[in-house]
Amino acid sequence: MNCNLLKLSGFKFHKSLLIVLGKPSFSHSAVSLKNKCGSKGPPWRVMFFGNDDFSVKSLQMLTSKMRTQTIISKVDVVTTSTGSGINVKSFAKEEKLDIYDWPVNTTLLDGKYDIGVVVSFGRLIPEKIIKCFPLGMINVHASLLPRWRGAAPIIYTILNGDLTSGVTIMKIHPRRFDVGEIVRQHSCSVDKDETADELKKKLSDMGGRLLIDSFKELTRSLRYAVPQSEKGITYAPKVDKTLSIIDWNVMDSNSVYNKYRALCGLWPLITTWHGTSVKLLKVCIYQMSNAETQLQPGDLVYDKQRQKLSVKCGGKGGYVSIEKLKIPGHKTMSGKDFFNGFVYMKPNSERKFD
Repeated sequence: MNCNLLKLSGFKFHKSLLIVLGKPSFSHSAVSLKNKCGSKGPPWRVMFFGNDDFSVKSLQMLTSKMRTQTIISKVDVVTTSTGSGINVKSFAKEEKLDIYDWPVNTTLLDGKYDIGVVVSFGRLIPEKIIKCFPLGMINVHASLLPRWRGAAPIIYTILNGDLTSGVTIMKIHPRRFDVGEIVRQHSCSVDKDETADELKKKLSDMGGRLLIDSFKELTRSLRYAVPQSEKGITYAPKVDKTLSIIDWNVMDSNSVYNKYRALCGLWPLITTWHGTSVKLLKVCIYQMSNAETQLQPGDLVYDKQRQKLSVKCGGKGGYVSIEKLKIPGHKTMSGKDFFNGFVYMKPNSERKFD
């Protein structure tokens, strides 16, 4: 038997042995991606970037998969979170994960991870960090991109009265937030009375599940990611306390109620009563019967039959009821108590919030 025939026979035997032993085969595209990127393939090695309680759910699900060594083999953490409470650092310590403070040195990343996962991290990732990961980086974002790009998508979803929200898994690009290709996306309805905190919990659960689904066919998911639409782009920049101030002249009842739903887990709504700042801790849409037509925005009306204090709103009109409020130097009180203690003694022309 000549040498060529021996080589051919050896090749056939080797190929047959692989089939008998059940060694997995790879498609041409998978091999190309592996060789090009330097990734070792599943189970995947992950560096997780996150901070707050929204991040924790995704980290929890990744860690759970790591314990079984199925689709995830390694999870380490980069975070800026400090202090106690539910955050990424406290969870990572409980799970005995390796933790690195931001900014992280590229020497800690090179060749040690396949992909970076970013969830509610709040930092722009430099290109040199992204390039450390053979498969790049992906982000779990709490909106249906391109709607609500930015730091506060959940707040703006509620603030604008959106009836639909969702989660997007997207690729991370350097120098710009939330512009990467969409890897996966899933939507959900938003109840008309749902608060930002309630939606946050719902989307964090959804985001964790969607992230794990992405990892089940990771290379395929990344390969077929689609660019975001150029239509319907809106922005959700970081918010501050000034957003909680009510302008009764321009805000209608829906706007005031949506603001309350968006901020109630963060800050109370703020208005003014005769020069004193008042915190509105709970407000609701209120249907007034036989309302006086001469009322102006900010005017207070007390319904004796239902024992409710309401405020006339501007814009498209309507009323909101004051369920709980706080005045400096006094305990939290109901709208009824506020009316009896502060409003009742004033003439009708002075019964109003500024």
